[in-house]
Amino acid sequence: MRSLALKNFDEPRIPLAQRLPIYFVLMVMACLALSGCRSGEVNSLCYWGPIPNEKKMKELKAKGVKTIVNCRLNRLVAKEKIAEELGLNWVHIPTGLFKPPGDEQIKRFVAVANNPDMTPIFICDQAARDRTQFYAAVFGMASEKWSAEKASKAMYLNGLRHWWPWFYKYKEVVKQYEPEIHGEIEHTADSNVYTTN
Repeated sequence: MRSLALKNFDEPRIPLAQRLPIYFVLMVMACLALSGCRSGEVNSLCYWGPIPNEKKMKELKAKGVKTIVNCRLNRLVAKEKIAEELGLNWVHIPTGLFKPPGDEQIKRFVAVANNPDMTPIFICDQAARDRTQFYAAVFGMASEKWSAEKASKAMYLNGLRHWWPWFYKYKEVVKQYEPEIHGEIEHTADSNVYTTN
């Protein structure tokens, strides 16, 4: 019977010194992919970036930010507690990676965006790319009446990964909810009927 060896242990290993540059490059790439080095603003009432630590929350508060909007699925209870201790509002709008935002998420976010007691806001998720860009674009639609087309362009210019099937649908979501985001129609949850304002 023939035996197959998975590895010849007599072969010399690549020395650690030669492997370190490869490990370093992989680590940097992982950090760039996950750390959310991106940050920016829609206007003076809406900023976006990665999930803030306590130091960043203090900077945001000093800048006048009143509310942090977390759009990750998990609530981040420890971060929420820090924000509340600093006197910041913490709003959790759970948005997944495998289903585009729907009626509940849009209504909740627009209510925050249109509330002067909650703005300015800081929108965050892990990498500040996809869900963050979606809500930043919706804020532009709510506050500056951006068209759905302009909102879609803003999402992609700020790093939305449109190759991911559900992120690609974000442009359809902003188009579908454009009248509601602009405040032209109001959705009544009880009757499932749209009424013109």
